[in-house]
Amino acid sequence: MRVKLLAGIAAVIGLGIAPASAQEVVLRAVTSFAEGTQFSKGFERFIEKVNTDGKGVIRINYIGGPRAMPPFEVGNAVRTKVVDIANVTGAFYTNLMPEADAFKLVSKPMTEQRQNGTWDYINQLHNQKLNAYYLARQFHNVPFHIYLNKKPDRLDFTGLKIRVTPVYKDIVEALGGTAITTAPGEVYTALERGVVDGYG
Repeated sequence: MRVKLLAGIAAVIGLGIAPASAQEVVLRAVTSFAEGTQFSKGFERFIEKVNTDGKGVIRINYIGGPRAMPPFEVGNAVRTKVVDIANVTGAFYTNLMPEADAFKLVSKPMTEQRQNGTWDYINQLHNQKLNAYYLARQFHNVPFHIYLNKKPDRLDFTGLKIRVTPVYKDIVEALGGTAITTAPGEVYTALERGVVDGYG
């Protein structure tokens, strides 16, 4: 049986089923975050465990992070079976599943979501819109920080360009800032060159 996964801040497994065989099943995996960072470490430990415990039965071929695939293409890569498992936040695939933007508002722990039907509903949406299975969530209630290249004297971003992801784009704009989207690996260069005045 072959299944497709999307893991990460949200985890999902694609529903492409292939016949079972005696051959080792190899799944292709990507992360939408830089390898070795806090947002990828749990996923990387999961891959190591699967590869150790599943030796000869299942193996995950870890392709890598944004250098291998831009974060905003990961959701579609799972949907179209380019990859089998992905570590990705819903903010990176709202173009395919607008409901994913609401994940940032979920305040209940995963155990409660599984008990009250939230997880089932989220999984159903992933099945329908991404042909994927919502596997897990690595983080819960992650605080967001905005770093600026100069100390602000008040809570006002007017005239500032701030690198964002869709998760906190609205708050930056509500505070008068200009939201700029760049690849995660380009943040430092954008700050250094004055393309942005800060980042989230």
